[in-house]
Amino acid sequence: MTAIPASSSPQLVGRQAVLDSLDGFVRRLESGVSDIVVVTGPVGSGRSAVLQWAVDRARASGLAVGVARCSPRESRLPYGAITQLLGTLCRPSRIGALASGIGPTSRPTDTVARMCDTLLALSAGRPVLLALDDLHLADPHSLRRLVGLIHRALQGAVLAVVTTPVPVRQVLTAAGARPAAPRPVRTLRLGALTTAEARCVLEARVGHPVPRSVLTVAGVAGWSPAVLHAVADRIAALGRPLGGDAVPQLTAAARTAWSARALTTLRGLPKSVVSLLRATAVGGQRLDPGRLAALAGLDDGAFTDAVDALRACGLLADTGTPRLRHPWFADDVLAGMTGPERDLLHRRAAALHGRESSCSGANAQLPGGATSPACPWTPSDLAASPPPRQTADLATATLRHSLGEPVTEVERARRLIRLAAAETVTAPQAADGRLRQVMLRHLSRETWPDVLDAADLLLSRGDAETARWVIADVHQRALTKIPDDELRPLRALGRLAHKEKSGLPLVAPPPAHSDRPGHPAQSAVLAWTLATRAENRAGVLELARTALDEPASVPFMCRIAAARALLCADDLSTGLDQLDAVAADARRRDALAAAAQALLSRAEAHLRVGRGEETLRDLTAATRALPPPSWHSLLAPRLAAAEILALIRCGRVAEARRVSESAHSRPEGHSVTTPFLLYARAELALIDQDAARALLLLEECGRMLRAKRWRNPLLLPWRSAAAVAHHHLGAPATADDLLLREGEVAERWGTWGAFTALRAHTHAALKRNGVEVPWAAAAAEPPSARTSPPSPNGPTAVTDANAPERDPLTPSERDVADLVLAGLANREIAHRLGLATRTVELRLTHTYRKLGVKGRAALVAQLRARHTAG
Repeated sequence: MTAIPASSSPQLVGRQAVLDSLDGFVRRLESGVSDIVVVTGPVGSGRSAVLQWAVDRARASGLAVGVARCSPRESRLPYGAITQLLGTLCRPSRIGALASGIGPTSRPTDTVARMCDTLLALSAGRPVLLALDDLHLADPHSLRRLVGLIHRALQGAVLAVVTTPVPVRQVLTAAGARPAAPRPVRTLRLGALTTAEARCVLEARVGHPVPRSVLTVAGVAGWSPAVLHAVADRIAALGRPLGGDAVPQLTAAARTAWSARALTTLRGLPKSVVSLLRATAVGGQRLDPGRLAALAGLDDGAFTDAVDALRACGLLADTGTPRLRHPWFADDVLAGMTGPERDLLHRRAAALHGRESSCSGANAQLPGGATSPACPWTPSDLAASPPPRQTADLATATLRHSLGEPVTEVERARRLIRLAAAETVTAPQAADGRLRQVMLRHLSRETWPDVLDAADLLLSRGDAETARWVIADVHQRALTKIPDDELRPLRALGRLAHKEKSGLPLVAPPPAHSDRPGHPAQSAVLAWTLATRAENRAGVLELARTALDEPASVPFMCRIAAARALLCADDLSTGLDQLDAVAADARRRDALAAAAQALLSRAEAHLRVGRGEETLRDLTAATRALPPPSWHSLLAPRLAAAEILALIRCGRVAEARRVSESAHSRPEGHSVTTPFLLYARAELALIDQDAARALLLLEECGRMLRAKRWRNPLLLPWRSAAAVAHHHLGAPATADDLLLREGEVAERWGTWGAFTALRAHTHAALKRNGVEVPWAAAAAEPPSARTSPPSPNGPTAVTDANAPERDPLTPSERDVADLVLAGLANREIAHRLGLATRTVELRLTHTYRKLGVKGRAALVAQLRARHTAG
């Protein structure tokens, strides 16, 4: 009995009907019946896996099998496909005999004729399966010979199975291969997987269940098993349970895998099909089918064939007018063209679109008084001051229309950046897409300054995760195009994005960045890196000042990093001045996100020195530059944290609570801004007398900062706040240890005075809001000057044997204890002292623990005994 190959492979999920049909054709071959079968399907649908199953099935039945796997490289070798078929059908000795019979003066056509005759002889008298994978990539010489060969062989028992994503008729026509007589062809179509099948593919590949949220990437993968395998490999590489934060990374992996397979398919398509795909990438969203055909240079018949081929490959959506299935694929399509080719295509598209829009009156929106798209805008038109905020939608519409003008690639990149700046307010996600488009599609020597601007603006939006991926990709592409010294600012931005990112590391390494900077931007990022680690303060000051001495050559985000490094190094005045300069320059260039980041950093600096009202004014300016709905979700927690802490400093705790309740942060560990929000919420928890919750928030805040190696206490004094929580929970030794360690870091860093002031402002704000802070007037000298750890009651005094015993209770705890001794209940004590009942209960708990008593009666007995003894 013939053993049928298993169909349980992840690559064959959802393909049982096609496999059953192929099994039937193999059985017909065993009975001496010949067939021609074409297995077709879109990108990544598993055509090769299905063909391999048919090959294994035929070999399991003892049939002769010839296999040729075509590829872009093979397509450049004349008769490469025929050579592969012969090599798999013949024994090596037979091939050697065939080669020895070919003389040195033989013509190539004679050689091929002998090869074809040999193949025919091999197929005579016995069933043979001829399998050709990716027929559209076969060399034209082989295609022309194979057509005649297969039709002659069909006189015997031959099953020809070929795979191709495009109609066979178009493949043969492009190669000039016409069969002498038509033969019936059986077509097996591989469709998209269902949701259940896609999940089965992923789970079979990774070996464990996957959450339903991961299936959102199946749409990007085109519901194809081959691309889903790449996603599954990425899941396996994570090495941890999947959460919502993994979906963007899996989506990026799916896009990369789908795009790579689509580009491979594109290499074997006829020129007319490639021309239409490029035309669709440029004008598909603006041109009707007639103008799109004109842009591609195709007549009606060729246009229809090209559309059919692209839809069969899964590259076009199933819409009336040709549109790319994935709009982002346009970047990869046009990346295969030279700059002049893209410019010419854009100009032709603009001319065609101009004729269309002039009929509808759209040119009335053109600035500068232009009345016809034939009159392109001048650079001075685009350099005009931006429109008022209330006309942002009109500005974006006008700028979008300008993209249809016939301009150079450099000018197009600049207009895209200008459009992204306008859309930062009205459509921030679209703005991010424009910036990625500039970086990936318009990468050339001439547009390099604009690519750097786009990278800077993309990072300023706060999404370091996406920015680092795109920057790494651009850096890899630019290595052969851009001189090394001009790559250094991009490397600095890549290092900055990598420093503030989270999640998993890149598959490819981030752009290289030496600790011996050769560019002011690299000096800025190195200064910020050292400042967050509290290392080499003198070096940080020198590096930051060096970077800020050449602001014109340093990206906005690197300048902000250098200014923040100065603030961490206690150079407050210079740091604030530099942030003011960045905000002004960014506004001048419509870089609203960068201006907002500079103002946010300025607000945090004022918060550090206890200026709550000035902090709120800076935050108002930041949200005026970029409205809160336009802030990226990865940056918004830092904005909310600054507002919460400023409101606490100003005594507006109720407002701070409302801001905290409305603030949202991404999943745990996803952004370096999350610790700022955790810290702010911890201060609120302390004010609410919930020391246990405050400690949980602060410990998570500290864990995340330590994981990023952010050790500088001037960034967030989380240990000072945690010490207060430990004190309220009855762990004074732990509190003392936290204060000592934090002070040692500040002393080594060289900013003991600034840190002492920061701690004093923090504890004073807590104390003003009803939080007991026993260290508010203590710890005025650095740890190195002490002989013992700080005490909750101030500096350690010399013990006097004749002095009265020190009271272990704090003044607030003593007040509550005296009222308990007077016989008042907790609610009465709370009313008398103006406290919450819960606060009274917490202070009583601390009192019980300190005095070593269990319960209210024991406390009253001990207090009476003390009074009697006194």
